[in-house]
Amino acid sequence: MSQIAAFVAACLVFLLASEAGAELEPKRKGLQVDVAGGLSFCMPGGAARCKRVDGVTAPHAGGVVTVGYRFRPWLLAGLSYEFGLLRPSYTDILGGRPLYGPARHQGIFGVVRTGVDIGRIDLGLELGLGYSQQVATYVHDDFRGQRYGTLGFAARVTPLIAVYVTRRVYLGLRWDVTMNFHRSPACSPGRCEGPVRAPAFGHHSLLGLMLGVTI
Repeated sequence: MSQIAAFVAACLVFLLASEAGAELEPKRKGLQVDVAGGLSFCMPGGAARCKRVDGVTAPHAGGVVTVGYRFRPWLLAGLSYEFGLLRPSYTDILGGRPLYGPARHQGIFGVVRTGVDIGRIDLGLELGLGYSQQVATYVHDDFRGQRYGTLGFAARVTPLIAVYVTRRVYLGLRWDVTMNFHRSPACSPGRCEGPVRAPAFGHHSLLGLMLGVTI
């Protein structure tokens, strides 16, 4: 892992050094790759409570990787993968014991990104359709080790801003809002009536700092 990080850092240093001081227009066409990391959190609207559980889902860390081709300065199409950790604090009401350990959200999307550029600044909006998954592992003694999750269709909306620091390299900020439409039983069979959303999960959001390059 450290070797990969060192390689990425070396590539970034090379790109910055090769373009240092170059007063060139930003390259806004071609293959584009960006990564972002930041705060992952659950959003209201997706979670339903089971009679046997109580609690909230606290924020954690997450990230997004997007690879696409920028056909025009205002149009990019590609694929995006997002990953986010969550910290559900749901407990058994009778004993007050935790139900879940750390949970994770992940999804893959086909995306289209559009926007306007102002000098070295890009103001963009990214729209994505795909599938997402949310999984938690029980730590409660009655179900310890069992995994519980949901999988299904999801849609994502991402406003973003990027600033080209060289001709090819840009830094920015993005806010991913993922709406999950999958449904499944919220807890172990027999403890809930009918299909409801998992109690530890909801819609997902990630606010992160972005680093990208146009090749």
